[in-house]
This record gives sequence, structure tokens and C-alpha cells, in this order.
Amino acid sequence: MLTISSLILTGVLLLGLSSVLSSIDAREMSLSGFTRGQFVIGFTSQELRENPLEKVQTESPFTDEIYHALASVSGVKEIADYWHLPVSVDLQAAESDAEIVGFVQDDMELLQSCISDGIIPDYENLVSQNQLIIGRPDDFEETFRIQPEVGVSVTLKVFDGNHSENMQFEIAAVLDETKRGNNGDKIDMLLLSVDSMKKIADSNLTYQYVIRVGDEFEQQAEKEIEQILAEHPRLDAVTLSSAVAQNENFLQGTEFALAAAVIFIGCFSVMNLLNTILTGIITRRKEFALMRSVGMSEKQLSSMVHYESLIVVSVGLVLSLSIGGGIGYAVCSFLKSSLMSYLNYQFPYGIAVFYGIIVILCSSIMTEAALKYQNKLSVTELF
Repeated sequence: MLTISSLILTGVLLLGLSSVLSSIDAREMSLSGFTRGQFVIGFTSQELRENPLEKVQTESPFTDEIYHALASVSGVKEIADYWHLPVSVDLQAAESDAEIVGFVQDDMELLQSCISDGIIPDYENLVSQNQLIIGRPDDFEETFRIQPEVGVSVTLKVFDGNHSENMQFEIAAVLDETKRGNNGDKIDMLLLSVDSMKKIADSNLTYQYVIRVGDEFEQQAEKEIEQILAEHPRLDAVTLSSAVAQNENFLQGTEFALAAAVIFIGCFSVMNLLNTILTGIITRRKEFALMRSVGMSEKQLSSMVHYESLIVVSVGLVLSLSIGGGIGYAVCSFLKSSLMSYLNYQFPYGIAVFYGIIVILCSSIMTEAALKYQNKLSVTELF
């Protein structure tokens, strides 16, 4: 029973975790962060770390010149312009410590699908009254110490280049964070229409460009974008290909860690299997001697013991494959519905076959070794 249990435990861990890993594709995993394009062009992390956003935007590198240069890159289908308005919750602050993320009319369908209750006013009304949408109510409540509700007004210090002004914004809608899916780049704590931002600020509020190209042009486009950005040191590019490579390394490291854990636990399974086989043969010495004395050949005795060991191993393998595969499917289904929408369940057939072969070979080798020792003993020695 202990042997079967240890085989099941090893198989469940191996197949359960392998099911999750084999169901993750590094590119699909990376695409969840690049839903609108393969290239994100933004300020360098050093510049944002050393300067408040309004100072960075005062002499913005996002000019018409670079826009047209990027638009001429091979295979470009779309360049999305993301706007961020620097603000502060502290009305006495000398510089911004937060941002309002802009949205355009084309985003209204997405925002409406994420609303927690009611409907969002039409885009024109949001623009005319400079109304806010709260995209992350939990963060809002933590920041402002009040629960976000439609009709409630909040006062923020808005920074426009070298100028700042305290402004009051009315909340038009509150979104449900659980409905935003992979749209975290578009849905932040504070959302304001881009047309409202144009009325409020004179600075260039572009925060980043997201560039989408045809898949067949991705490598060529990456080379051309690198050449363009070499002349604009204040800008940096985050690419889908680099994210894919990073995720591949992560998955490979996870697989190594899984292999080490399974090998460690598997050693105990093999030891239990060895103990079961040896104990079974040793305790049945007299029985085997009696069988040989009444005419059973060594080959027949060996076949009988091998079949018995194979039955024990087969029961453990069938249960481990069934339970491990079931647990893997359940975990994948849960992760797909809650965290990893890019998961596509795949049973790890290769690993399952490899595991089965290893267990059966170990069982056969140990059984054969024990029987050879048994056969060296004479019938009188056994009695």
C-alpha cells in the first residue's frame, strides 16, 4: 500500500505540475502584456526615476518627427498614442506623484464591459464635464480613504509643465477590477478622456506609443525601431520578443526545479518499491522453494514474480496518471478562468510515457536482481 501511495504521490506531482507547464506557451503568455502591439515605446526608466512626469513632458521626445519615423517602419498597422496627465493627491505637493490615464472614444466599449453597476455616460458628456472613471476602486479607496461612488467629487493637483492647479473631478462610473482581463495597460486607478486632457493641459501628454505590425514583419520592424531609437536616447522600447525570451527562461527554470523536486520524491518511491520487492521475495523464500521442489522451473517462478511486481506498479501508474492528469486539468481550468487566460490544457503525454517506462524498468531490474540472489540459494538453505 505504501509503495502504491508513493508512486501515486510522485505521479500526481509530476503530471499535475507538468500539465500546467505544458499548457503554457511562452509567446501566448507574453501576448497577455502586449494586447495592442508588439512594441511599446516609452520614456527610459532612468528618466522617469530621476524626474517627475511633468518635467519629462515639458520637452517631450514624442514629436511629430519620431511619430512619422516609426510610422514608416516595415509592416506597421497601427500606432496607439497613450496619454498620462500628471497629478498629486496632496494639494500642497511641489511635483506629481500619480497619473491619470487617458482614454478615447474607441475605448468606451471596453470600459462599459468592465463597469460594476449601471452604464457609463456617453463620451461627449464625459468630455464636456471632465468626468473621471475609477478603474481600480480598491486602490482609489486606499489612496483617498473614501469609497468611490458615482457623483462623488475628488480634488487633485494637476501639473501642466511648469504650472499646477487644483481641480475638482466628478466620478462618472466605477469599474469592476475582476472584469478588466488583460487590459491593465488601459485601465488604471484614474481614467479621463483624452479630449478632456487637451482642454486641461497644453503640454504634450504622450506617455508611450504602442506599435502593432504584421507578424511576418516583427523581426525586421524590431531592427528598424532600434535604429530609430538610437537617435533618441530619452526613449526606450519594450518588445514582445524580449518578453517571450524572458518567459522561456522562466519556464525552463521552473521545469528544472520541478524535475529536481520530482527526482527527490521519486527516490523515495523507488526505495519503497525496492523494499516491497525485496521484502516480498525474502518472506516468500520457503514458498518459492516449495514451488521449485514440486517441479516449477526457475523461468516460471521468475515470470510469476515479475507479473506480481508489474501488477503493483501498474496499479500505481494508472492511479497516478488518472489523479495527476485530473488535478492538472482542474488547476489549469482554475488558472485560465482567474489569472492566466492564455492557458490551453495539454496532457503531458511525453512525460507520462517517460515516467511509466522508468518505473517499469526500475521494477523489472530490482525484481530480476532479487531473483538472481534467490536462485543462488539451494532448497535446503531456503528451508
